Formats: sequence, C-alpha cells, structure tokens
Amino acid sequence: MPDHFPLLLNPGPAETNPSILKGWKEQTADRVIKTPHENSQHRWCRKMLARPRLPPTVHDQLHYHLGPRRFNSFNVYSKKKRQEKLNSMHNHPVKRGLVSSLEDWPGSSWRFYFLQDASILRMDRLE
Repeated sequence: MPDHFPLLLNPGPAETNPSILKGWKEQTADRVIKTPHENSQHRWCRKMLARPRLPPTVHDQLHYHLGPRRFNSFNVYSKKKRQEKLNSMHNHPVKRGLVSSLEDWPGSSWRFYFLQDASILRMDRLE
C-alpha cells in the first residue's frame, strides 16, 4: 500500500508483540529513508524524501515520520478472524482502486497464497 504496510504476525507470547513491532518499524523506516538518500540523483528519490519530512518545530531530533500517527494493532484469537483479516489484506489494493485485479499488485500476499509467487514477498503461510 502506498501509505501503510498491513502485517499479520504470529510471534508467540502476546507480550513480545510490542518489541517485535518496534524493531520491525525502526528497521523498515531506516531502509525507507536510507535508500532515497543513497539515490538522491534521481528526481523521484528527492521527491519521496520531501513527503515525510517534519518541520523543525515538531521535534528537534526527528527529521522524518513514516506511517500513521496512530497505530491500530489488536490481537486475533480465532481462526475465523485471522482468515477475515488475511482476506482483507489480500483485497485491499483492489478496494482502494490501486489495481483492478489482485494479481496486478506486485507485493500482494494474494500472489503468494494463490499464485505461489514469492519473487517479491516471502512469508510463512497461515493456515
């Protein structure tokens, strides 16, 4: 998705979730910012870096902000709810009007599950 990355995670004990998510978000943000900096000769990289930039009055040590200000996480306890969330994630690109068919979204979990395509996105299959 252009403005967020849905994640369905099954790490084990619920108390480990916050630290796992924090580490994942920090590493992802570092890569999302680092790559355009390293390729700033490209116009689209410079444009991309301008979007998440925060004004200096917001925070004196923070230069960028990625993702929503609010984070919507919750625990999924049933197989039915897990399947519902997974289906929602699969269908999100079509629902948002980004593509007309699920197979057209390159980083789609649907491609992994239904086309066995792990060329862009590899994951553990939830059953």
